[in-house]
Amino acid sequence: MDQHLPKISILSCGWLGKPLAQHLQRIGYTVKGARTTAAGVQELQEAGIDGYQVVLSESQLEAPDTFWDADILIINIPPRNRERGTEAHVQEIKILREKLETTGIKKVIFVSSTSVYADVNDMVTEHNMVMPETPNGVALREVEQLLLQSPSFRTTVLRFGGLIGYDRIPNAETLLTQRRSNDVPMNVIHRDDCIGIISLLLEKDIWGEIFNACASVHPIRYHYYRAAAQAQKLEMPKKLQPIEQPYKIVSSAKLKQRLGYEFIYDDPLLIFNAPTTGTK
Repeated sequence: MDQHLPKISILSCGWLGKPLAQHLQRIGYTVKGARTTAAGVQELQEAGIDGYQVVLSESQLEAPDTFWDADILIINIPPRNRERGTEAHVQEIKILREKLETTGIKKVIFVSSTSVYADVNDMVTEHNMVMPETPNGVALREVEQLLLQSPSFRTTVLRFGGLIGYDRIPNAETLLTQRRSNDVPMNVIHRDDCIGIISLLLEKDIWGEIFNACASVHPIRYHYYRAAAQAQKLEMPKKLQPIEQPYKIVSSAKLKQRLGYEFIYDDPLLIFNAPTTGTK
């Protein structure tokens, strides 16, 4: 490991965090990863990641002291507010912030979501302040500010679009039972691009910022479903009757300009080797 690179802890190492940890280790970082169960920690150890059991709830944080022996913490824990209510995640992050302020960690990457934006039937940038109506979006707005306003560490917020790639592509059941309107533009990002962006952010050492991060092309959902069906030789989804439905188109222009990042999958249909269809 490169002794000049910062030490990184990742909370937590699931679908995105685990391959992120493996990638960062490959390029020379010393990485610690967290999971909530002993079985999860064992899975990390078997994957060659230094694993720790960390349990964060609304009332307490349980973690080995050695997990906090890092320069940078990457927070990658979903709100899960649908079943728990808006305040649950906010309270968790309050507890986490209090803990962080007692450690030597001085830099934080917080993985947020484009759900912080309301559906305004237009393009949104990092400056858009219209509050979303969803519990997750409301909670994430508050959580972002909790971390950004800490006097003890500097936070950069990454607002990722919907995560796609690998096993997160429409399957036969999804294509046949889709209930959501398939006539709205999508704001998504491939996992490989998530990892690429975090790696470049660490390299560029940019802190105290908010960045949107999703593909520049925003295909309507039906075109995405159709490309997925064709690629997997599945039954084609039906084109639902168009209905007026609110939407947003998330701009990642700031990210591209400040980081100079070039997306691997700037058109989501590229994961199916399908041609671009543009935006709504």
